[in-house]
Amino acid sequence: MFLNYGDSEHSQSIGYMNKNVDLEINSCGMYRLDPGNDLEACRPGGRNDYQLIYIASGKGYFYFDSLKNPLEVAAGNMVLYPPHALQKYEYHGNDCATIYWIHFTGAKIDGLFQKFDLDPDSHTIFSGTESYYALAFEQIILELQLQKKFYKESTQMLFTHIIALVGRHQQELTQNRAFSQNEVTQCMYYLREHYRDNINIESYVKGRGYSTSSFFRKFKSHTGMTPLQYLLEIRLSYASKLLESTNLQINEISELIGYDNALYFSRLFHRHIGESPREYRERFRKE
Repeated sequence: MFLNYGDSEHSQSIGYMNKNVDLEINSCGMYRLDPGNDLEACRPGGRNDYQLIYIASGKGYFYFDSLKNPLEVAAGNMVLYPPHALQKYEYHGNDCATIYWIHFTGAKIDGLFQKFDLDPDSHTIFSGTESYYALAFEQIILELQLQKKFYKESTQMLFTHIIALVGRHQQELTQNRAFSQNEVTQCMYYLREHYRDNINIESYVKGRGYSTSSFFRKFKSHTGMTPLQYLLEIRLSYASKLLESTNLQINEISELIGYDNALYFSRLFHRHIGESPREYRERFRKE
């Protein structure tokens, strides 16, 4: 296991709280675990200061309200422990985790988190695994080890920079999700309006300026199916209604829902509904 660690002159095993400053960094460090080297920490009464843990790779197991049922937290997340809260966490060597942690104090911690749209009461914060987090943590460690002039101010600015970057990441994530949802919704409307047409979904997606694979993944994450599957669901739904409510021929229904080949339509219908269009109509009318 590799350990790199730095602290201020006030280092204590239980930490300390200083309400006379807005923000102060107490200590900062990094663990890199190898297979066979497990690590566990348990502080039933917590510490007097805050602790933020960044999982750069691998994963960890964290307890928050009790010593049962740990939460598995993967790389790309940060875990926040407030003062005097139960702290128990485990890292397994086989997960090859790289963990950065920082203890901090001050009177305006909640305000700092809220300024960057982060919830200070949240146990976990999704941050992503961008390299600039590790660089900032390592710079804080170095500042605490060397303790050159203005090192306290430097560590405060570096920590604030980390929190600002996490806040930015959260905002961009929210915007991207909203944007993705909007694009998926527009595609769904388009398919419902044009299901009778000979639709080329790949051309539609490229015309919107997206790669096909990326858009298909977003569509499936929002709907549980691909655009092609969604289009098929629409067509078969309309075909079922026409079989139930009209005397139209099978080939006429096939054309109305966008299939020129009635045999192909019948095979699709049988594959997904479990019976042929004719059998479906006969069964429906007998019920």
